Amino acid sequence: MSESLWYLAGIIFVIIGIAFSIGLHELGHLIPAKAFGVKVTKYMIGFGPTLFSRKKGETEYGVKAIPLGGYIAMLGMYPPAKKPETKTGFFPDMISQARLAHSEEETPKDKNRKFYQLPVSKRMIIMLGGPFMNLVLGVLLTVVSLSGFGVFQSSLKIDAVSVCLDSTQTSCSASKQTPAHLAGLKAGDEIVSVDGKPAEDWVQIRKVLTETPTVELEVKRAGELVSVTVSAVIQQRPQFDNLGTPILDDNGEVLTAPQPFLGVFLIPERIPVSIGASLEASGNVMLQIGQLILQLPQKIFEVTASTLGYGERDPNGPISIVGIGAIAGEVASSEQTEFSDKLATGISILGSLNFALFVFNMLPLLPLDGGHVAGGVYESIKRGIYKVLGKKDPGPADTALLMPLTWVVFIALMAVSLLLITADLINPISLFG
Repeated sequence: MSESLWYLAGIIFVIIGIAFSIGLHELGHLIPAKAFGVKVTKYMIGFGPTLFSRKKGETEYGVKAIPLGGYIAMLGMYPPAKKPETKTGFFPDMISQARLAHSEEETPKDKNRKFYQLPVSKRMIIMLGGPFMNLVLGVLLTVVSLSGFGVFQSSLKIDAVSVCLDSTQTSCSASKQTPAHLAGLKAGDEIVSVDGKPAEDWVQIRKVLTETPTVELEVKRAGELVSVTVSAVIQQRPQFDNLGTPILDDNGEVLTAPQPFLGVFLIPERIPVSIGASLEASGNVMLQIGQLILQLPQKIFEVTASTLGYGERDPNGPISIVGIGAIAGEVASSEQTEFSDKLATGISILGSLNFALFVFNMLPLLPLDGGHVAGGVYESIKRGIYKVLGKKDPGPADTALLMPLTWVVFIALMAVSLLLITADLINPISLFG
């Protein structure tokens, strides 16, 4: 397959994955809504003009042109006004229209099938169902990627041996030569034992060298076993976690620590990690996404500045769907990447995307799911206070009154999306520089 076809295949893979993730998210709302008897009139993936739809029962299922999300339309999403609404204008009309949305499909049999009529607990389950689906899918994809395919770690096979402690030099005095070169280790050697114990991985060997710098290694060379004695030197070396990710200090710099050094370059290979490590990695990804969202105003400013030519773009900053597709295409079209590595990377990208959907949708802002959850929490607290004070039940929280704020948030989200798409077209992030 040509490089262009591989690039296109990577983009298609991500598009299908995103559509599936959005569809699963909305399914997380749809299933409990129907289970609790709420009338759901629409289940849509995307926004804008409808590309395809089909009605099954009382629900229309379809796909729309703009793949920036999805929605389900439920009867009675907002409660009726407690007082007659007499004001007119852009925002008052918006509130009135929100209350009446989808009421055209209401029948006399549906008078008790409205969302706002449900207990708060059931409404919370419906609204949390979508993000929960993304959380589950994100964890599943991460486990498949890390525990199924594995992560690149140092194997026990030597790819090359550095002659000098200063790797930029090719010749030096014996006092400045690496322990591996002095011991006679060669490219192609495979370490099979250390001090008479079977070699398990490089972490084990490094631990032994930390305790006893001078050890006897047994290596397999051209089908034969050869013993060599090596004396490691202690150097300040970068620190990595069990997934190969650099460990950063409080200032964001790579943490270094004294570590035994031999001067060998090991052939990397994919080694599956434990499910526990995959779950830990999932938590770390969500934490990083949460931190990115909290810093979003600053990050958006930085992206804008870099797009206008002021500074370089942060590869760890926010990115749009266009950018994600471009990265997937870049990985897929790389001639140095095996098919299994391309697939593992694509799955990992989709896992991170689902974590982003989960964290982002949990923000307590309408029209996000977290905004409706926050409304439910407010309603529960308010009803509890009224009950303690012996007052009449105030009824469901009227979140329709927040439609002006919802409109502002929606416009802001669209603006940020367009800005990131523009940045990804003009100043894209590249994995390979």
